[in-house]
Amino acid sequence: MKVVWNLKSNEEMGNVHKKAESQFPIVMDQENLESTAALFKGLADETRLKIISLLWMEDLCMCEIVAALNGANSTISHHLKIMEKGKVIESRREGKFTIYCVDKEKLAPLMPYLKGND
Repeated sequence: MKVVWNLKSNEEMGNVHKKAESQFPIVMDQENLESTAALFKGLADETRLKIISLLWMEDLCMCEIVAALNGANSTISHHLKIMEKGKVIESRREGKFTIYCVDKEKLAPLMPYLKGND
C-alpha cells in the first residue's frame, strides 16, 4: 500500500510553528537558544563524555585528565574549552593548576544514559 504525503499549506505550517513555539519557548529567546545549543555541543563528543565520567568521580586538573585518557594536551584542552563554554563543566585556579569539575546538578538527569541504564 503506497502512502502519498500531503504537503502542508503555509497556513498549516504557521499553526505547526505556533504549537512548537508554545511547547518549546526557548526557541523564541536567542540568548537561551544559544546557551542550550552550547550545552548540547559540550556533550556531543565521545571524548567529552569520557571527561564527564572522570569529573563525575572527582575534580581533576587537565594533566590528570590527559593521563587518564592517554590523550594529547591540545586535544583535551580543546574539549575542556567547549565544555566550559556550554557550562557543562567549571574551572577554578588552585596554585599553578586549573581544576575542572562537572556541574552535577545540571547533568544528573543525563547520567543514566552514560551508565547504560536508559
